[in-house]
Parts: sequence; C-alpha cells; structure tokens
Amino acid sequence: MKRLILASVLLTSVAFASGENKKLDNLHQAQTMQNLETAMATIQKGFLYNNTSLVKDGITKLKINIEDIQDFKIENNKDLKFDAQKYAKAEMGAIKILAGEIMKDFDVGKKEKVLEGFQKTLNRCVTCHLIIRQW
Repeated sequence: MKRLILASVLLTSVAFASGENKKLDNLHQAQTMQNLETAMATIQKGFLYNNTSLVKDGITKLKINIEDIQDFKIENNKDLKFDAQKYAKAEMGAIKILAGEIMKDFDVGKKEKVLEGFQKTLNRCVTCHLIIRQW
C-alpha cells in the first residue's frame, strides 16, 4: 500500500514538473521573441535617427538573443522529413551574418545596402514564423 501511494505521489510530481518545464520553455521562447522584436525596432530607430549607437545596440541585442533559438524545443508534426530545429538554427546563423553586414554597411554610409540587409533579416524572421509556427 505504501509503495502504491509513493508511486502515485512520484508520478504526480513528475507530471507537474514536466508541465512546469513546458510553461518555462514557452515563457523563455516568448521572451526571446520579444527581445528579438525589440532589437529589430532599435535597429530601425537607429536608421531613422541616423544614430550609430542605436544601430549597434540593436545589432548587439539581435546577435545575443538569436542564440537562444538553439535552445528551443521545436516540434514538427506535419512533415516528418523536414527538420524544423535544423532549419531554425540555419536561419539563426544567417541572421547573425546579415546583422554584421548591416553594421558594416551602416558604418561606411551604404544606406541602400543597409535597408536591403534589414529587409532580408526581417524576411527571414517572417519566413521562419510562416514555416515553423505555421501562421
């Protein structure tokens, strides 16, 4: 009898713990996405004000927060041949490269290339959401 009670308490604890972990994962993902959105907005504000420090701050935050995507648990229930986690990591790398290019182009005054790089970055964000989150 004691074993049965102990086993049920243990199973209940594990179930609650796994539910809490999922909530924490979702909270972490939401916070990361908010941080990325804020970083993109900071970059854009830097463009509008022609403010190098704002652009650099946004780029730095973008590069730091994009790293968190590799910790996400991304499930793909529809197309088993498609590795959503691998795709997200590849996009993370591409966005980091684009962010570096934006900063270099901004520093030398190539405004058209800066805007093109920013648009490519934003397109990658939206495309990832379309594919992974199935908007």
